Amino acid sequence: MNRRAAVAGGFYPKDAALLAREIERCFEIGYGRPERSEEYKGPLGVVSPHAGYTYSGVVQSFSYGYAKRRKVPETVIIVGPNHTGYGSGVSIWPDGEWETPLGNLKIDSQLAEVLLERFPEFTPEAHRYEHSIEAQLPFVRYVFGEVKIVPICVLDQSLDTMRSLGELLRKAIQEKNVLLVASSDFTHYEPEDAVNRKDMELIRKILELDAEGAYATAEEKGINACGLGPILAVMYALKDVPLLKAKLLKHATSADATGDRSSVVGYASIAFDVE
Repeated sequence: MNRRAAVAGGFYPKDAALLAREIERCFEIGYGRPERSEEYKGPLGVVSPHAGYTYSGVVQSFSYGYAKRRKVPETVIIVGPNHTGYGSGVSIWPDGEWETPLGNLKIDSQLAEVLLERFPEFTPEAHRYEHSIEAQLPFVRYVFGEVKIVPICVLDQSLDTMRSLGELLRKAIQEKNVLLVASSDFTHYEPEDAVNRKDMELIRKILELDAEGAYATAEEKGINACGLGPILAVMYALKDVPLLKAKLLKHATSADATGDRSSVVGYASIAFDVE
């Protein structure tokens, strides 16, 4: 089963040449030229935003530029939030390909099949118009080429469900060359000083690798990071990795693109690795 791109021409250019130039622009302004080291094994996971590239593409460049320091992964697992409300609580795309203007990406159906044993309620409508996973794919295709992917769209972002998903991922990816991507924006539509303050409170808990603390902080402080659940799932998946550390690579807001600081969205790039 194949999925057509839903937000090409909106969140990012539909034309392949224009899209490649836009991604290159994001790297030039942001992370810089990504270099690959065949000896470096991390990061094991990244947090990456999913707004239109005009707003968050520069921050995304830090996630994928940093990720390119590892060997090319065989599979990229992308856990993204469900903004549309359609479909099941956790929907894992089972097979086929996902379309991008830079070339299609095939599903790692063997790995997806393992995950579907625990979360079997695949609903294509959960993915059909959802942008949180799709917005990662042009960067994945540009940086890594024809790697396989496993898209996981989560509507149920409860702590118990994300812990269960994370534990399942941990077992499924053992001894595999996999990159985990948690797709998330941070605080939405507040003044920039409030967004910066709230985001850093949440980010501090993430950097401490404290999943429960991150969840509690978001609840207590009213921090509406749309992909907190995917972040928690990735944190639980990597929980037992020896010498794991979390590193904030970049934080910014939509005001950098719009100039409007009265109502902004926060974006963060975070790496989980073993440095």
